[in-house]
Amino acid sequence: MVVVFVGGMCAVKPVHAQTASDSTVKEIHADASIFSLLDKRKALGTKNLKGYRVKIHFGAEKAKANEIKAKFCQKYPDVPAYMDYDTPNFSITVGNYRTRLDSYKIYKQIQTDFPNAFIVEMKIEYPDLDIKKEEPKEEDPK
Repeated sequence: MVVVFVGGMCAVKPVHAQTASDSTVKEIHADASIFSLLDKRKALGTKNLKGYRVKIHFGAEKAKANEIKAKFCQKYPDVPAYMDYDTPNFSITVGNYRTRLDSYKIYKQIQTDFPNAFIVEMKIEYPDLDIKKEEPKEEDPK
């Protein structure tokens, strides 16, 4: 059984050989007990880990921060955006990336719309895993 991660999404597929033609696809051979561990991890409710986001705004005006967040969410609806308040400033960060390289991809995408954007290391939320458990198909007798 293989857990396949593509762009933060996860699917389980039975395979007999690794045939990942796309370099963004990562295959992990997993024992069936991994699903019980994932369920236990979800039950704990802790959703923070060290990672990276892209900061697109930093300033004291809340209205301006809301405007920039709305503009980002309209243009990139699949990327989560967060507003944080650290007296006296509001900051808007986007994405939840485990590596700097992953965050660099979105940084390059949004750079034309948000030229002052930069990558920051911070606590991120675990990406939601879309896990589909599939049983291996029976092989045809020959």
